[in-house]
Amino acid sequence: MKEDWIARHERVLPRTLDVTVMGGGPAGCATAIALARRGVVVAMLERSCYDAPRVGETLPPECRAPLAALDSLERFENDTHLPSSGIASVWGEERLYQNDFIFNPYGHGWHLDRCGFDAMLARRAADAGVQVFLSSTVQHCRPASDGFEVEAARAHDRPLRLRTRFVVDATGRGFSPMPGPQRRITYDKLVGLVGFVIPPFGQRDSRTLLEAVCEGWWYSALVPKNRRVVTYMTDGDGLKVHRRDLLRFYIARLHEAPHTRERVGMPSDLESLRLLGASTYRHTSVQGHRWLRVGDAACAYDPLSSSGLLKALESGVDAAAAIEAWFGGNPAALSDYAARVEERFSAYLKTRAFYYGRELRWPASPFWQRRH
Repeated sequence: MKEDWIARHERVLPRTLDVTVMGGGPAGCATAIALARRGVVVAMLERSCYDAPRVGETLPPECRAPLAALDSLERFENDTHLPSSGIASVWGEERLYQNDFIFNPYGHGWHLDRCGFDAMLARRAADAGVQVFLSSTVQHCRPASDGFEVEAARAHDRPLRLRTRFVVDATGRGFSPMPGPQRRITYDKLVGLVGFVIPPFGQRDSRTLLEAVCEGWWYSALVPKNRRVVTYMTDGDGLKVHRRDLLRFYIARLHEAPHTRERVGMPSDLESLRLLGASTYRHTSVQGHRWLRVGDAACAYDPLSSSGLLKALESGVDAAAAIEAWFGGNPAALSDYAARVEERFSAYLKTRAFYYGRELRWPASPFWQRRH
């Protein structure tokens, strides 16, 4: 069913759009909002209605800056997300180490209702003038004279065909409809087994917890509606013999993580256990003639960084500025954007190596050997 807030903003499309954003996650929404606020005519295509579970629940304090730049901070703070006071970790040693946000100049972080967060950004895009199409899956993106032709299948509606001067690929880790080679350089085989549990009575610790174990690490955080997301991160090739009973494997690994187990108990009613890709990668082509990639469509960070959403928002704001400059006659604007993406990714790889290098308790573990 079409969302009411989308129906209220629908209008007749121009014959040719300035920009079409394929993907309505945080990176796509940020790009669309920032472009629309610059007077660019934008459409955004999102395959969902923001009604299915999404992962990526931690928002660091630094996200206040890009949210403010998108005129979305007040809306965000009025929603029902939970404040996070910091990060607790068991990493490199047995004791629990705490990193509180009390000294962070941006204040506390948040644990999100992720569907609500993404939907809020999409509403903000619609209010800014973006034509938002939900339940719209891009199937073809073909080069045309002075731009692209984009075709999308729509649930309960006719296919959508758009002509656009410029395309932004914000399709995340999934399939990209962009024409041409789709080559990624992948740095690991990390996956996440993600579940949601009702925490034990009285367990309301608002900090994110990271706990290293022999063949990976655990992430857990309290999220709205009195649930805790509990994720086991490990290498996917080590799961081949366990794929027929991932729940049994998940519970067995939870026994190895005493701090995580104390927070979540031994859940018998685990909700929606899912296996999701979480590898670090970068795309070999971040920009081309009349197109560029943003967010995870360009490169993806390890969840250990807790900066995926920050990267997505900043990427969208940066991309919009580059597109505006390119429309304004700066031929180097897109390649300069790609260079910044590469520079940030290189810095991230150094940080990733540093943090994994701090965990030396399991020298014979294939998981940790791959990261040292």
